[in-house]
Amino acid sequence: MDNKTKNILLNEVGQSAVEYIMLLAIISVITFSIINSDRFKNFMGKDSSFFAGLRSQVEYAYRHGYLNNETDRSDNNYSGPHETYYNIDDGQTRFFSGGKQYPR
Repeated sequence: MDNKTKNILLNEVGQSAVEYIMLLAIISVITFSIINSDRFKNFMGKDSSFFAGLRSQVEYAYRHGYLNNETDRSDNNYSGPHETYYNIDDGQTRFFSGGKQYPR
């Protein structure tokens, strides 16, 4: 009788399922410990430096039509000169037209 009980316990049916559950638990613990760390939250959390820089670049590209790393010198209320249309340094507009009138 003792030998029969021993063979039932050594049966490997379900071992792979248990191993996958344990592996999932270990990966979950490691993931949660990384996500909840202060260093990760400073880099990827709310109001992080990574997303602040990304946000300023996307806002500049959306407003001006090209990528640039400098700060937006125009007003946010759109009442001031727009850098895409008016070059503040040169004092000129970026629009151009022909020097002569088109023939009719």
